[in-house]
Amino acid sequence: MEIDRRTLLQLGSLAGAGLAMPALAAQPTSQHPARLLVRNATLITMDPQHGDLQGADVLIEHNMIRHIGKNLPASGAQVIDATGMIVLPGIVDAHWHLWNSLLRSSAPIPGGPAFFETQQATSKRFTPALTELSVRLGLAEAIHAGITTVNSWSHNIREPEFAQAELRALTSSGLRARLWYGYPQDLSPQAPMNFADIERVKAQLQSSEYQRVDLGLAIRGPERTEAPIWQEEFDFAKAHALPVSTHIAVTQKMREKKAIQQLDDRGLLSPSVQLVHATHVDEQDLKSISANGASVCITPLTEMRIGYGLPPVEALHRAKLPVTLGVDTLVLGGNANPFLLMQTCLNLAIGTTGEEQFMTARDVLRWATQDAADAMGLGHEIGSITIGKRADIIMMNTRNLGMFPVIDPVASIVQSGTPADVDTVIADGRIIKRNGRVLGINLAQLSAQAAAGAAALTSA
Repeated sequence: MEIDRRTLLQLGSLAGAGLAMPALAAQPTSQHPARLLVRNATLITMDPQHGDLQGADVLIEHNMIRHIGKNLPASGAQVIDATGMIVLPGIVDAHWHLWNSLLRSSAPIPGGPAFFETQQATSKRFTPALTELSVRLGLAEAIHAGITTVNSWSHNIREPEFAQAELRALTSSGLRARLWYGYPQDLSPQAPMNFADIERVKAQLQSSEYQRVDLGLAIRGPERTEAPIWQEEFDFAKAHALPVSTHIAVTQKMREKKAIQQLDDRGLLSPSVQLVHATHVDEQDLKSISANGASVCITPLTEMRIGYGLPPVEALHRAKLPVTLGVDTLVLGGNANPFLLMQTCLNLAIGTTGEEQFMTARDVLRWATQDAADAMGLGHEIGSITIGKRADIIMMNTRNLGMFPVIDPVASIVQSGTPADVDTVIADGRIIKRNGRVLGINLAQLSAQAAAGAAALTSA
């Protein structure tokens, strides 16, 4: 079964600039007030200078956080009553293959081929239109879950139009995003990436249209290519001031290639390098990562589902490394639930050490907010509710069953929160979820589109 952009247009899916189509005029769209006051919140700022505040207000003007305090004047502002809400910084998801979201929970197949085998086969069936739809589906789920910044690790860019499809979806979502420009799933280990198109996209992103989107390089790295290939990719990234991300040390067999040491020996580890999974790092690896300031992104739910093993949360926390969290892929993870990611990390840390005070809910919340922003080089703009930062804020409804009573607000976020408890999402000053509803999206229509897209990808 084939599906192209025209077919998706007939389904009412991809016309115009976003998920809110002209045919969906009855659907409420995102709001962008010039002045917005969030009133009477339980405020978790993740900023040591402000700390946690009760009954606090946050004033947003022109996408920026202007004031934090109590009883702030509401003159000329749209007011959101945050009574009964925990207000915190928007969550930063650091690693997500948004392009395959249509294949939710489709692998591994019981008694069937391995996950990577099915992915290699299915990746060839993607078209730019299916990629765009898939990314839009994931982004809608990100908004629902309170994620205001996404890192789209796109390792199935088969031609330039695939990159354009991702960019259309990312820019129309209202979220902050990094497109990690990758490679076709079936690209030969001896073949280089499409450097010319990466340069084209980098130039394209200089336009004001893409002010919330930046670019990184998603590479196969030392475990999947030989040195001439990955060295060229690092050289290209350095020449064009691009961050680099690679999957690494995912299994013990891969660990035997000593990829982290190879990078360290060549002086290629730095704060602009993200190491994904790192499930089987050893002490030498941890020292190299720490000494060079590289960050580690773990995706505990998918790492366990695919059999990589238990994420080394204890070792990463003890080493005080820059750690971030990722959904990774809906194929394995099922859905986007950053609260479950945080809770899983906390439970793994305590369960493996036997020390109930070894790690706290605030520690893992910091991984998902300020630490993730810092790892992206955006910590001065996002990651905390701080005067002068961009207004990326979410509100959790503590009136929902399963959330009340709230004794420790931070623990309630990490241990009790779910995407359904996210009442309001403000991304760069724009309200994109309100009263528990993602704005500008007709879910029935998106569901029909997704079903058609999934059928196109999985039909023999």
